[in-house]
Amino acid sequence: MSLPKFIARLAHKEFSIGRRMVMTACGGLLFVLTIPALLVWLSTLGSPAWRFSTSPPLAVACSAVAFAGLLLAAWTVWTQVRRGRGTPIPIMATQKLLVAGPYQLCRNPMALGMILLYGGIAVCRASWIAVLAVLLFVVFLVVYLKLVEEKEMALRFGEQYTHYKQSTPFLIPCRLGRSRRSDP
Repeated sequence: MSLPKFIARLAHKEFSIGRRMVMTACGGLLFVLTIPALLVWLSTLGSPAWRFSTSPPLAVACSAVAFAGLLLAAWTVWTQVRRGRGTPIPIMATQKLLVAGPYQLCRNPMALGMILLYGGIAVCRASWIAVLAVLLFVVFLVVYLKLVEEKEMALRFGEQYTHYKQSTPFLIPCRLGRSRRSDP
């Protein structure tokens, strides 16, 4: 059985709000605390050649980008738990296709939020090692989203997902400010 089919089979079960909140908190510990802490630690490694100079305006801009990414990720989690009756964790996936809220911007707002958060941290830390780690994370994330998650979503939501996929950008919002339909 392929990974998308396995996840799709598991994702049909709906979990209580308590279980969803516990699983979301565990994911939050990993993605909002542990990975940023790892990036900070990575930024301390290497010789001065692995660092680049920054300015106070750049530090402020990077902090704003990181904070915006955190807010986008939090909005996405809230939408998944409350409206989609699921979590960002694939085995407790949403029970309905979400197309409103952050999902109007792009199909993967959680991924976009994490990329902004991690990228902002890496640049604020002025570390090429941290920037490289974020770029590797982005490559693996995009490969996972394309090879596993998109196939799993197509299995679970069929034509509804195909239409959403055709009308909504993958990761980079290109239609900001345009009103969209609400959840089906």
